[in-house]
Amino acid sequence: MSEFSSKQYSWADITIAFGGRILEGITEIEYTTKKEKDFLYGRGSKPHKIVSGNRSNEGKIKIWQSELEAMTKDADKKDVLDLEFDIVVTYAPSDGSGQTVTDILKGVQFTEVKKGMAQGDKNKEIEMPIIFLDVKPQQ
Repeated sequence: MSEFSSKQYSWADITIAFGGRILEGITEIEYTTKKEKDFLYGRGSKPHKIVSGNRSNEGKIKIWQSELEAMTKDADKKDVLDLEFDIVVTYAPSDGSGQTVTDILKGVQFTEVKKGMAQGDKNKEIEMPIIFLDVKPQQ
């Protein structure tokens, strides 16, 4: 019988690296893998099977504007929409209990850049939608 840990991860347990450096100004990450699925119909009105098709990967990161400006400064032609990179997400419990898990998002690209500020803002966070080619889970 295998032993498993029910340790719950918190935001403090996560490290996110992009372009060879750990992002300090990141406040959120979300990533999803989808697989097209549909019913296969034949005789009668009930499906006979579930069939599948293409996979897709998408998500978002939320970063400080200063992180976006650093990425823009280093990007070719100052355009972050032309960047392609990997994101390494590591979940490592700070108390040493539980499993360390690393997911690698391969071939990540931003799909949108939206800037703005509102009166009273103390810090600007920018949500950056992403698409990526693959996720290598639990590396």
